Amino acid sequence: MKLSFADHIEIISTPLHSTLMGGGCMDSLKELCSLFPFDLSRDFGFESRLGEPSAACDFSFLIGKDTEGAKILAGKNPISDLHESLLADPLWQRIRRFFFEWNTQGPLLAGSVESVWFEFDYDGKSYNRCPNIFFGIVADGKTGRKAWAESTIRILDEIYHILFNIPFPVELAANLRMSILALPEHACLYQTGLMIPRHAEAVRLVLTKINAGHLEPYLRDICWPGDFQKVSFLTDRYAGLFDYFVCNINIGKEILPYLALEMLFTNLSQPRFNPKWEAALDVLESDKLVTREKREALLSFCGKTKCEFPHPANYIRGLNHLKIVCKERAPVECKGYFGTMMRDGF
Repeated sequence: MKLSFADHIEIISTPLHSTLMGGGCMDSLKELCSLFPFDLSRDFGFESRLGEPSAACDFSFLIGKDTEGAKILAGKNPISDLHESLLADPLWQRIRRFFFEWNTQGPLLAGSVESVWFEFDYDGKSYNRCPNIFFGIVADGKTGRKAWAESTIRILDEIYHILFNIPFPVELAANLRMSILALPEHACLYQTGLMIPRHAEAVRLVLTKINAGHLEPYLRDICWPGDFQKVSFLTDRYAGLFDYFVCNINIGKEILPYLALEMLFTNLSQPRFNPKWEAALDVLESDKLVTREKREALLSFCGKTKCEFPHPANYIRGLNHLKIVCKERAPVECKGYFGTMMRDGF
């Protein structure tokens, strides 16, 4: 019997409460995951809009550098490969080329990209096979911010040539350069996201080590066009509930009015051991950003599933973070990110 990534979903389908993922969404997820081999990734997760009653989640998985999944996507595994329908898709052919280049140990991509996240949006009926792709780009900040910015632009230019057959757009490069140069001391660019299915010439920057006191001055420095009163409210009301946050902004030909705060606890401590989770969820539920049903389903998802086939493994399930999202002319919303790590042995 040939296994696929859908078998992992089957193993955790019971803890993945129907409040988070209903039957139609679950069926669509299994259909999507059947296109990927069983050994593609050991870390995968879900994104749920916690203030909405709809039982649907977006889906993502991680491909780390020098992992079996990276070899599979490069076409270098003689046994495991993508489904033939993906291999015939022009975008996935370009994704294969990226992973081939990443695995050839060339000095640019192999030395600078540490990880790749694929994120698949659910549209209410099915999952989009065209993923958002987030790159964990590592640049040497010790050489100075200017050199760091130029290095990141060169890497993204290479990625753009591979995936889209165009150079990294000049306007995006200028705004990326400005966004990096304006970062507070010690802050850094953690991930760069290409939101491919959304058909926008923009990238998402995931910025770390920015505290609440530095956030508003930073946004003003880069001429962020959003509502600063809302920013102050969000940081005052929610950021302190967690140990730290990660900031998301979108840049295109202009800095866009999108802002999100990914709020985390140190070492990803889980609700069973960290009472701050319950306290944070109390506030978010009282503000109607989290429904009681989604709250309970999130907490009940946490745990561990032991599996003996095809080899002994633990499926460790937990909460990663919550995200507060601020968009232009839209209400604030809260999303929950939770997932599973597969680790060998009992």
